[in-house]
Amino acid sequence: MPKASYLSNEEESKILHLKLLGKTVKEISKPLNRSTSMTYRVLTRKTPYEPKRSGRPRVTDILSDRRIKRMASSQKMSVVRGTTRASRLQISKNTVHRRIIESGYMIHVKMARRLALSKLHISKRLKWARNDIPYGDKWMAVLFSDDKKWNLYGPDGNIKY
Repeated sequence: MPKASYLSNEEESKILHLKLLGKTVKEISKPLNRSTSMTYRVLTRKTPYEPKRSGRPRVTDILSDRRIKRMASSQKMSVVRGTTRASRLQISKNTVHRRIIESGYMIHVKMARRLALSKLHISKRLKWARNDIPYGDKWMAVLFSDDKKWNLYGPDGNIKY
């Protein structure tokens, strides 16, 4: 079966307009004499319709991109490294990283430099310190420790420590 011709901008706008009117994919594709898969592709893609793409061809296809996204969301260790190892494709870590960013599914959030204390928290801390300063020589029996949390096997999903 030969390939259908590319959609014109007019046909694409008709598809989008009929969807806004509440039509189903089948109801949209019948009058335009287009396949339901073509109509569905127009409705679900994020970028405008581009028949040809310049530059180097992509190493991954849509199914591979979905697999990368699925594996990245289920990884407990380093997302990019683990996904690169587990995928059946010969792809670099940079490619996996780009696909995850393109999907918009995961975002990179930097850790906060300090805890955001409200005025209420600051006043309660000062009140506690002033009440417990006259503790006197009993402070010698108190053990202060650095409560730093160490993760031996990668991050555990917390943004703040």
